[in-house]
Amino acid sequence: MNTRVGGFRYVARALALATVSAGALSATQAMAQDAPAEIQDGEAADTAQERPEDILVVGIRGSISSAADKKRNAKQIVDSVVSEDVGKLPDNNVPEALSRVTGVQIDRARGQGQGITIRGLSEIQTTINGNQTNLGADRSMNLADIPAELLKSVDVYKTRSADQVEGGIAGTVNIELRRPLDLKKGLTLAGSIRGVYDDIAEKVSPYASILVGNRFETGIGEIGFLVNASWTKTNYLETYIESESPSIPCCEGDPNSPFASLPANLRNVVIPYRAYYGTESGYSERPSINIVGQWRANDNLDFVLEGGYLGSRERRTIDRMYVQAREFGSTLSNIVLGEDGRTIRSLTESNPNGVPAGFESMLNAFDNDLYTSNFEMHWRSERAQINASAQYNWSDSNDYNVQQILRLRNQTSVNVDFDSDEYPRGVPKIDFGATDLSNIANYGVDRFQDRIGKSHNKELSGQVDLTLKLSDASLLRSLQVGTRYNKRDTSRYYGYRDGLPRIGGQMAPLSTFPGADQAALVSATIGDAGASWYRVPGSVLLDNIDSIRAYIQANDPGNAARFASEIPLGDLGQTWDSVENVFAAYAQVNYAFDVGFPVDGLFGVRYTNTWGNIESYDFRPGDITTDFQDIVRRSFGKGNYVDVLPTATAILHFTPKTQLRLSYSTNVQRPSFYDTRPFAFVETRANPVVVYAGNPDLKAQDEQSFNASLEHYFGRGGLVTLAGYYKKATGFLYYSREEESLIPYGQTGVGLVEQQRNAGNGTFAGIEVAAQSFFDFLPGFWRNFGASVNASYVAKARVEYPYPEDFPGAFDSPNTSKWTANAALYYDTPTFSARVAYNYRSSYRMGIWVETPEYSPYQASTQRLDAAINVTPYKFLTLSLEGGNLLGSDVYRYHGQQELLPLGVRTLGRTVQASARFRF
Repeated sequence: MNTRVGGFRYVARALALATVSAGALSATQAMAQDAPAEIQDGEAADTAQERPEDILVVGIRGSISSAADKKRNAKQIVDSVVSEDVGKLPDNNVPEALSRVTGVQIDRARGQGQGITIRGLSEIQTTINGNQTNLGADRSMNLADIPAELLKSVDVYKTRSADQVEGGIAGTVNIELRRPLDLKKGLTLAGSIRGVYDDIAEKVSPYASILVGNRFETGIGEIGFLVNASWTKTNYLETYIESESPSIPCCEGDPNSPFASLPANLRNVVIPYRAYYGTESGYSERPSINIVGQWRANDNLDFVLEGGYLGSRERRTIDRMYVQAREFGSTLSNIVLGEDGRTIRSLTESNPNGVPAGFESMLNAFDNDLYTSNFEMHWRSERAQINASAQYNWSDSNDYNVQQILRLRNQTSVNVDFDSDEYPRGVPKIDFGATDLSNIANYGVDRFQDRIGKSHNKELSGQVDLTLKLSDASLLRSLQVGTRYNKRDTSRYYGYRDGLPRIGGQMAPLSTFPGADQAALVSATIGDAGASWYRVPGSVLLDNIDSIRAYIQANDPGNAARFASEIPLGDLGQTWDSVENVFAAYAQVNYAFDVGFPVDGLFGVRYTNTWGNIESYDFRPGDITTDFQDIVRRSFGKGNYVDVLPTATAILHFTPKTQLRLSYSTNVQRPSFYDTRPFAFVETRANPVVVYAGNPDLKAQDEQSFNASLEHYFGRGGLVTLAGYYKKATGFLYYSREEESLIPYGQTGVGLVEQQRNAGNGTFAGIEVAAQSFFDFLPGFWRNFGASVNASYVAKARVEYPYPEDFPGAFDSPNTSKWTANAALYYDTPTFSARVAYNYRSSYRMGIWVETPEYSPYQASTQRLDAAINVTPYKFLTLSLEGGNLLGSDVYRYHGQQELLPLGVRTLGRTVQASARFRF
């Protein structure tokens, strides 16, 4: 299943070599044209900068130059990625493009870039054209769901000014969409088609986009219309071999616990909860459209009206074979420990009732719809400017999951090697002995389950900003004041149910289950490790859901009523309704003076008041008076808190090309609706009483950061920068069980309360360096080459978690790599361009494993090499050939900073893509 296409390595090698030697391909042309060609090549980028209305095609050189100009002219510390062409970011999606930005780190999964961090933090605000935009119950968008084909640029704000919307202690990612008055006058027609081949999925992913715009003069001013639409489908397949959740087996005093089968000297041994082989496959389909109208009535007044739709349809199939190594009723023997005398290496698990080995087959169906609307009015005079805007966005995020769990019949023992040598760095290995996994008669249906989740969001915002010009020469140059109001109505529904079909008191034979006629073997193999087993594909389970519901009702009377409905009944503890209001006002002064060299900047303050209410449910076991049915009551929570967020920036212009940017910035991150829901389940049957609860008292996270950036700009897009930052953040979150008073939950005395809590403060400090230039000083075709390098070093990323710092990495911030580096070589002319890009990210902690935090999961360092060639045979047409992950790098993970135990490996595909882009 996980075999790579043999010829791929030759295609990838040829692409990389062709890109590196790109200059030679156009050397004859460049040398023949000599000086005129040099002028032509240089003017191509300059023209795009000097005529802002004619920016449909900018190329690599123009893209880099535009991004440098954005950085140079900004008041904040910001880095940008600018589209090279209509529908052409340097990479296939937003996270992939941002991986090239200094100080940004990304994760890759399911065929593309996914989540990002900025300077070691993942709490990111997302905006579209500067307007806050959220999906469902989340406090941001999924950047991977935004098609690159729609974008004009992506800006990463590492600091904020008072006039910017608050909401992310890591920073803000702003998506800038195209508008018609950005285009040349007259009719514009542009678009692209692309096919991406993945060597593991062995499928081609199609992408397409179209832009139609018109800009013209009328008797009432200049008017423009634009429609930009995109449709993409990403196919993926990833294979993995992993273990999870290493902890000490429980429970002392219980003869059925695996703890009881351990010798006294091994009862503190650390064993993963389970080991498994698996595959994850499917597709993500993303339709989108943006429609914009602009009217520039005169030089003083203009209007914008725009509406957009971003959709996502993902079908994710997961097949997994696993063994649970700490199951009740099992006996553990043949134990081999590592050198530390505590960490398991291998064992034999026995259970007379059948070892806890399972075969999961599931399908996750995700459907997201985000609708945005925006109206803007801009009025300006010689001394004043008023900007007013209003947005109304609504979105739905839905997911439905079906899952079947099979078990082996009469399998009473299994061997598990958690550190086998079947992969170079060690992976788990599962051995069932002589059992034939290709015999369908050996499988029984242990369980079927499905769940559904739905979240809905409606959001109305309005903002008015006034800028007054105070002076051309005095200290205070302008004053900005503004106010913003946002109202958000959010709700979530969640339902879950289990069915345990039994025939004659035994697990139902797989052959009798609906869809079993389409059961087939699936394989998860990496190198020499892995296995093949039977399962009913997740898509078949979904297609047969009505028959499965009837089957459960007939063969599991205890759960028949739950499967009588079309969808699972709601789990009220994970269901809520919320209304949140935010009022913000700010004042900001722009200043300038001279101390032998010009100094300018701004200082300001933003005031925000957040208030609202949220409703959910609480539960407690019933008694004889309720026929022992759970007591369910509506629960209510509300809050009101104020934040005052000062900011200040100074830019010291030592020369026209060299400047030092100093910044002090603050921000706030509000807790999620899920974590603050007023839910509680009070388990009064436990001794002591255990409460599982949401936490309406969670505090928002605050941050303040000090930043310095020394910047030198030269040529067209050339720069050298050195930046440093120091950031303090409060209120990091940590899920734990603590001994607390039970009075808030209607009980007396003290019990155990499990919930999300504010854990402690965090400190982040680091250095960033970057340099880029085209080699305009070289003769002939050599002047068309360029290069860029950047690196970030996170010297400190520490979060004060509530446990002793008695092991390496105890306070490491999750998702934070110490080192990130990028290097790229370019060649760019109007008719031919090429790029080779390399990305490196050092190891990082993936999260906190609360039970044994010293065994928290880590991801090893990763590297990636990409290359691209673009040929423009005609002014209106560009053809491209690109390769991704040319080194075929996989992802390796382990438990504990010291690599106490392998976690496993996950494959990432290599890709080759061909595309055509046109513009008229």
